[in-house]
Amino acid sequence: MPAEPTLHQNLMLQKLKEAHGLSLNSLQFIPAGTAPAYRAEGEDGRFFIKVLPDTPYGQEVLGRLQRELPLLQVLRAQGILPEVPEVVLTLQGEGFTCLEGHALVVYRWIDGESLGDAGWLAARNELVVLLGRLHAGTSRIMQEVRDLPFPPEDFELPFEDQLVQDLQVLEQLPDGARRGTQALRDLLAPHLAAIQRVLQHARVFQQQVRNRSPELVVCHTDAHGGNVMRNSSGRLWIIDWETARLAPREHDLWMLHAHLPELLPRYEQAVGQPVQLDSDMLGFYFYRRVLEDLAMDVRMILHDNTRPEEDEANLRVLEQYILPALHQVNTDFEHLSTRLASR
Repeated sequence: MPAEPTLHQNLMLQKLKEAHGLSLNSLQFIPAGTAPAYRAEGEDGRFFIKVLPDTPYGQEVLGRLQRELPLLQVLRAQGILPEVPEVVLTLQGEGFTCLEGHALVVYRWIDGESLGDAGWLAARNELVVLLGRLHAGTSRIMQEVRDLPFPPEDFELPFEDQLVQDLQVLEQLPDGARRGTQALRDLLAPHLAAIQRVLQHARVFQQQVRNRSPELVVCHTDAHGGNVMRNSSGRLWIIDWETARLAPREHDLWMLHAHLPELLPRYEQAVGQPVQLDSDMLGFYFYRRVLEDLAMDVRMILHDNTRPEEDEANLRVLEQYILPALHQVNTDFEHLSTRLASR
């Protein structure tokens, strides 16, 4: 849940007119997702505006969004997954425009709602089919797309060194440190032992899978309830493709947790072949993901944020979502492993 940027809305509307030729008269901030975003409306319709700050994280995401564009175009054009977002290019054919150090990325509005946790569970029978169609379309996609937003899976823990260093910084934080960093230190202090245990599990699974040569397919990697929508006609849309990459199919399937065994036949029908899942690979993604999320919010508070409301937004995500997931990950993976073993 990001904080609203300090950009003046009238300047944003003017910039969207100049760069995209869009006649818009209102902006409404959307306090959800990982990046600040607005709903824009006017004579030319409704649009979704993603705003990325000129920070290391913002620049990183912008680069991924630029590589996301051709992927979305191919998914729609080839009918692999027609219900994906559509970027509105600038009048010069660019994928974004800049205003006061912020990048503005414009998407056509999707008339629907994110599923959330409950809706996502109810829709998992449909979602697993879409994931199967995506994976089955890998060869066609890669014939048209040179680079996906993320490089192919390398089974690394790219956040590990920075996270370990940041936790050390927090332990030695001086009394005069910024309030947000003090709040982060106090929030994480009771969970440091759990963080170390989960990190050790991730390292063990990493050693088990890094020398394997699994089939790599195009994975969305983040198809949770916030990134899956149902539109007004009842169809599912998968949004936010900025972390798509070539990876083992387990990178998408782990999110189905204990429901995966019962959903596997539908997935196999969608991909057109039987599938043998790798339990160690699933474990790697279970543990890496929660640490990755933790590392990102810690990094933003310590290195990127410049306003108290930004710190507050990251702290809420940590407290409400990431830390509970950190303590639940062992149970969730053991439950899935037991169900897969009895399949």
